[in-house]
Amino acid sequence: MSENKPTRRDVIEAELKKTKAELAVAKHREAKLRNQIKGMTEKERRHRNIVWGSHFEYLLREKLNVSKEQLATLNDDRVKDILNTLFADLSFRRTMQNVLAEKIKPQSPTE
Repeated sequence: MSENKPTRRDVIEAELKKTKAELAVAKHREAKLRNQIKGMTEKERRHRNIVWGSHFEYLLREKLNVSKEQLATLNDDRVKDILNTLFADLSFRRTMQNVLAEKIKPQSPTE
C-alpha cells in the first residue's frame, strides 16, 4: 500500500536531482556570460590598439615628415625599436608619468 506513496527520501532525492540540473544550467549560463565579457574586452582592446597605432602613424607622417613609402618599409621590429628608444629617454618617461598622474588624480569638489 505504501509503495505507491513517495517516501521522504524519494522527495529529497528528486529535489536534489532538480537542484543539480538547475546548477548545471546556471554554470553554463555563467560561462556563456563570461565569454561574452571576454569578447567585449578583447574588442575594446583591439579598437584601442587600432586607434593608438593610427595616431602613432599620423605623428610619424605629420611631425617627422615620414612619407607613406617610408612608413611601408617599417616592420614590427623597427616600430618596437622606435618605441623602445623613445621610452628609454628619461625625460620622455618623466613627462609620460606626469601626464598619466594628472589623469589619475581625483578632482576636489572645488574644481
